[in-house]
Amino acid sequence: MAKKSTRNKDLIIFIICCFVSLILFFSKDLNSLNKTRTHLYNFFSLIYSPKELFSNLSDLKDENDSLIVELRDRLQENKILKQRIRDTKDYYKYISEPNSSYKLIPAKVLNHSFSASSKILNLDVGYKDGVPNDYKAVMSLKGNLVGRTYFVSNNTTQVHKINDKNFHVLVKTKDNIKGQFTYKNGNRGIIESISKSFQNQLSKGDTLFTSFSSTIYAEDIPLAKIISIKNNPIKHELDITVEILADLNRLRNVFIVID
Repeated sequence: MAKKSTRNKDLIIFIICCFVSLILFFSKDLNSLNKTRTHLYNFFSLIYSPKELFSNLSDLKDENDSLIVELRDRLQENKILKQRIRDTKDYYKYISEPNSSYKLIPAKVLNHSFSASSKILNLDVGYKDGVPNDYKAVMSLKGNLVGRTYFVSNNTTQVHKINDKNFHVLVKTKDNIKGQFTYKNGNRGIIESISKSFQNQLSKGDTLFTSFSSTIYAEDIPLAKIISIKNNPIKHELDITVEILADLNRLRNVFIVID
């Protein structure tokens, strides 16, 4: 009888020791304990109350989808904000330079319209913002010629870009050698009506500017740079190819030059 009592006591002590060991083991890693508890809970829930479990899972899926949509919206807002910051930096970088006495109206490009006959972009300013009805020069935030105003309404303005084959403008070099810019293709154009006698005064990389103040173009707006000069023996003038300075297809903001 004493042996049996001792044996039972040993068994109880063994069980208690195992229980305490398990508690100590799991207390070292609460994550493991929580995971184990969650798995057990899900297992028994699946057996005894599957409808409730599937309902909870459905709620979790809906919440997850909602969070994904919200995150996508926040990322888009962040992208727009970063773009506005870049535009603002470009704008203030230009207007802080003592480049000229131009009177400018800043405008945002709404969209670009492309067709076989013309290249037009639309701005978010019009009569109400001070844009005159007369044709006026339009330039990029870096100060390079983009085109001229074409049609003005109360709230919007259409701009005829210089990458149109119907676009021509008188230009000059820093040494006052004058010619006419005509668009050809891509970001290239030609300068016409420059005599061969000026060949030694021209170089690759020279910048062409609007030649004189008029009702449309203010003087000295950069337009293009020379990339090729050829002396064709059967012509009386030089063959000059230029590259347009403004990135016409990536414009987001521009200036209308009204004075």
